[in-house]
Amino acid sequence: MRFVGPVASVVAAVVVAAVIAPGASAESARASAGARAAGDVASAAMLHSGGAAYYGPARSGGSAYGAPLHPVDARPVATYLQIAPRKLRPGQLPDVRFRVRQRGVSTVNARVMVLTTGRDARPDPVLDVRLGRVAVGHTITVRWPKKAALAAGRYRVSLHATDPAGRTLARGDHPGQALLRVVKPPPAPKPKPKPAPAPTPTAKPTPTPAPTPAPAPPVFGADGVFPVAGPHSFGGEDARFGAGRPGHTHEGQDVTAAAGTLVVTPTAGTVTAVDYQARGAGYYVVMRSVDGRDFFLCHFQKGTAAVSIGQTVAAGTPIARVGATGSATGPHLHFEIWDGPWRQGGHPIDPLAQLRAWDAG
Repeated sequence: MRFVGPVASVVAAVVVAAVIAPGASAESARASAGARAAGDVASAAMLHSGGAAYYGPARSGGSAYGAPLHPVDARPVATYLQIAPRKLRPGQLPDVRFRVRQRGVSTVNARVMVLTTGRDARPDPVLDVRLGRVAVGHTITVRWPKKAALAAGRYRVSLHATDPAGRTLARGDHPGQALLRVVKPPPAPKPKPKPAPAPTPTAKPTPTPAPTPAPAPPVFGADGVFPVAGPHSFGGEDARFGAGRPGHTHEGQDVTAAAGTLVVTPTAGTVTAVDYQARGAGYYVVMRSVDGRDFFLCHFQKGTAAVSIGQTVAAGTPIARVGATGSATGPHLHFEIWDGPWRQGGHPIDPLAQLRAWDAG
């Protein structure tokens, strides 16, 4: 019988293996011949059927080199936080539902805290519910302790989550906090008094002139100077009055500007404080305007304060320069308007409308 092509190569390999001496050498020869035979058979298959032969390992599962792995998010993110209702009576509690997402992680440790805000703000939460490990991508409903209750006041509901690697919840634009208000119910109406007996007719008294109405409170408009003497912006929602902050609520408006930009007095007035707060305002100045309001400006560069306590200033007087001292993530001016004395009986109001009026003027 005559063998040709790749089949002849296979037969030749078998014959060579058969004549090798027995023992270890025979085993080696048989292995070598078998390998050459397998290669020739594969080559024959290529020649007759076309395509490329595969000499790699059997495909039994696993990830081949270069195949993409499942992506893993750097930190957990709150994709949903619902508080309902936002306005309660004393003793009531809201329904709180949330959802956390983090690709590559199946569970996170979750915790929901309720903290006071405004003038009575305290660092310790009034309610602290530790939920333990919860599944990511699922809506979770918070179950409050049986005796939990909230008194009248303003609160902030804050969601916290930590993944197995210890990475905490990303904040920024994600819904991780919400405000809540507990108000006292209105007093019960007093019973209507019995109608009085009809009075005995008397002579009509001489009419007295109507009292002079009290003057209307002043309307604050564009009279003044914008406090940042250079290019600036008002930032996003996180820079606004009332935005959530760890342990308190933002009481002013942030104006972003380049470090070193000059800051000036918006109106005439008197400087009442020049000081430094390491874990908060950094270098700051407080002034009382001639219209009775107090202005609080802070985060200045070190060594740039140009005014002193008790100094009388005109509108546009240099105060200091934009910086990032204290608790600040970048250079900006934090600006507050107080209706009444700063931290001494007054209260902060949203300054954005006044800043826009000065900026437009």
